[in-house]
Amino acid sequence: MLNPPSPLRPTLAANNCQPPAATKHNVAGMAHYKEQRLEPARNEFLIAVEESPKCAEAHYNLGLTLTYLGEKDEARKHFIEAADLAPGNQVIWDSPALRPYGEPQKEKKKKETAAEKAPGGFGQRGSMGGY
Repeated sequence: MLNPPSPLRPTLAANNCQPPAATKHNVAGMAHYKEQRLEPARNEFLIAVEESPKCAEAHYNLGLTLTYLGEKDEARKHFIEAADLAPGNQVIWDSPALRPYGEPQKEKKKKETAAEKAPGGFGQRGSMGGY
């Protein structure tokens, strides 16, 4: 196990995630995480994510834990999923933990689609002669 920096970045409560068992596992994971018991924290967050795949907070917490365990590729997946599931959650979107992983895919697609629809965008030929 890697030695996590102290203090760890704060985890997020998952009060609105369903079923309630997912919230219970998230709370247990938060308790382990706070005590820097990262392996048990990861296990609890994994169960929370399995029980509630659309729970952004559980994905975020799992991403934090995996980061401290040195599992960066797996952490990235969960950070991006958390951001995609919670587009209005400023805590997740503004988190320094998410920044190294770039923009969530859904948001990137929205921006690309908007750019494609913009008038006068690249690749669009006007009806001006000689072209």
